[in-house]
Amino acid sequence: MSEPTVITQPDDTVIYDDIRHLIATYPPLVADRSAIQVTVENGAVVVSGHVMSANTRRFFLNELERVPGISSVNAEGLYDDTSVRLDVSRLLPPGLQANVRHGVVILSGEHPIDQPIEAVADQILALPGVAKVVSSFGG
Repeated sequence: MSEPTVITQPDDTVIYDDIRHLIATYPPLVADRSAIQVTVENGAVVVSGHVMSANTRRFFLNELERVPGISSVNAEGLYDDTSVRLDVSRLLPPGLQANVRHGVVILSGEHPIDQPIEAVADQILALPGVAKVVSSFGG
């Protein structure tokens, strides 16, 4: 009589460790590792934070599909700085430029005379994926 085969699901700790290993071994993700949050509960993964590019985000999410034991992935809170910068640029008055690093928008250029910088910053802060707005305007 043969023994029954038991298939076990990896526990959440193993899944979490596999995801952190993925982040630690793909060079573009290594640069973003401190800006990526991962939780695992009963095989369901929630990923949030920021990566630098849309390609890195896409690669990461595709690779998560290969991690054994994951039952679902929620990445609604994972943003890429390239897309955030494009969204921000639509709100900028002439003379202002924006750079984005892990959700922090850095404004530079010429201060718009006809629009208070606080109003611009408030509009930018309302965009998904923006964590903070920084500028050196105002002295």
